[in-house]
Amino acid sequence: MSANTTRRDFVTAITGAAIGSAAGATMATAQGAAQSTNVRLFIAIIERGFNQGDLSIADEVCAPKLSEHEYLAKTDVLGPEILKDQIHTARGNIQGLTLTVEDLVESSDKVWGRSTATGTHRRSGKPISMTVIDICRFENGRLVEHWGVPDRFAMLHQAGALPPPKQ
Repeated sequence: MSANTTRRDFVTAITGAAIGSAAGATMATAQGAAQSTNVRLFIAIIERGFNQGDLSIADEVCAPKLSEHEYLAKTDVLGPEILKDQIHTARGNIQGLTLTVEDLVESSDKVWGRSTATGTHRRSGKPISMTVIDICRFENGRLVEHWGVPDRFAMLHQAGALPPPKQ
């Protein structure tokens, strides 16, 4: 890692980027499948929040008490502020951040997504692409719990903070 970057810088670059995009769900809708309220909320977080930078989505979808389980995410503020911070941090550290859902599954009150996050790491100037797994639990039309697991090792390698994998 260079003197200008820290492990926290790299980790916070993708904090919150751990919620996917709407490509897979949009395709399902085009094939005639109706989207549930929870899937629509998940997609809105991705499209409006992470892909467009609209922080107001957090006020619309988050419960005041959001249980956040993603490593290094804020947990000492109200639910909407947690999501706003994740969106702001991710977009601030990854220029041109785009999240694309590769797989989307709904089970009971949870939406599970496997996404690809792409963009340019602002500090290194290098392009990155990484897998992100998200599980979001909803109650009464509000996000109440989130688990996010971005592939931080892939990002660290691509940004030059770790040696390249051995072949």
